[in-house]
Amino acid sequence: MLNLHIPNMNCGGCARSVTAAVRSVDAEAKVEPDLPARTIAVDTKLPEVTVREALAEAGFAAA
Repeated sequence: MLNLHIPNMNCGGCARSVTAAVRSVDAEAKVEPDLPARTIAVDTKLPEVTVREALAEAGFAAA
């Protein structure tokens, strides 16, 4: 399980985009966004670097 801080995730649309970015590299990933905390919990078998790269490409770089 990865817990990542996404500083510029501030609305439902952002949360959907973040989820889509993660699922673009792992369709089976479970993504749980927490908007008030601006974090996501990701259950995936992929390496963290792969998830971070997908998020960065979508404009939501993890801090």
